[in-house]
Amino acid sequence: MLHEVIKKSRAYYCVECRKCSSICPVTRVYGKFSPASIVERSLVGIDDEVLESNEVWKCLSCGLCHEVCPSGVDFLSFTREVRMLARERGNTGIPTHEGVFESLEHLMADGEVAPPSLEHGKTDEDADTLYFAGCLPFFDTMFREVGFNGMKIADDVVRLLNHYGITPAVHYGCCGHDALWNGDMKLFEKLRKKNVAMVKERGVKKIIFSCPECYRTFKMDYPEMNAELLHISEFLAEQKMEGEADDREYTYHDPCRLGRHLGIYDAPREVLARIGVEVREMEHHHELAVCCGTAAWMSCDWKSEEIRKERLDEAEKTADILITACPKCQIHFKCTLSHEKRDLEVKDLVELVAERIL
Repeated sequence: MLHEVIKKSRAYYCVECRKCSSICPVTRVYGKFSPASIVERSLVGIDDEVLESNEVWKCLSCGLCHEVCPSGVDFLSFTREVRMLARERGNTGIPTHEGVFESLEHLMADGEVAPPSLEHGKTDEDADTLYFAGCLPFFDTMFREVGFNGMKIADDVVRLLNHYGITPAVHYGCCGHDALWNGDMKLFEKLRKKNVAMVKERGVKKIIFSCPECYRTFKMDYPEMNAELLHISEFLAEQKMEGEADDREYTYHDPCRLGRHLGIYDAPREVLARIGVEVREMEHHHELAVCCGTAAWMSCDWKSEEIRKERLDEAEKTADILITACPKCQIHFKCTLSHEKRDLEVKDLVELVAERIL
């Protein structure tokens, strides 16, 4: 059953060096988990054990293993495909927040989201530039108590686009990223087809994203996209801007999807440099940056918390302010900070840019 997955992901090239396990953040805090072990069991034909256990759901799909694998095994593809097969057997992992986000995905696949109003940004629903704001309004409902404000991110993105002469259309809705990475292809296909139809109907030429997961999904999993796709950091890196330095110290957290999945490391740092921010790098950065601890709202537990604490420890040793360019990373960090007293502030990239230049 796993033969095609093994072939597609090049898992048969595994030489059991276990470099993947040595760098895996989950293995570091929970030694019983091992990417190499899952691959090895697949190679020797123990399909039932692989598909019926909870091990494959512990993977963060962060991609660190791929950075060090000498054989080029695509563990990300392997994990995604195995989860699809596991789901067919009724093994769906342990979703966080009692599955509320999965329910929201189904609601957005079957209906339309009433667009919330922005406080300051100006929009034009007939524009040829679209800002795909994703699930930000729903995140606000769930995570306002930890200090997350997704609609401020959306408003800041639109205000920045306005500043550079663009009055965009705005769309709120799910891209299907979490359904895809949780093996629910039926739900993912519904969301993909709906979003592709929306883009074609609008006739947009450019789509801007503030969520790396949405960006990654459109760019890598929607093959029929003809519009130009940009993360907001890439757009801002092309614009003229300047800001004054202050006496606070800043560091930048590379989101897994924006960094390892899409290879975008320089644009956010270029933007920060232009507004007067000198980035102090943490111990692990760029290709080796550590994940925020949770992906696709799956298996958020004590292991995730430990990974997050380790990352926050790095940030706190390095700077006063932690900047990221991913709403979910910000949510996860702020969740931990809501019950841990630390001398550290977490901000989204666009929030800081808007403060400096608008």
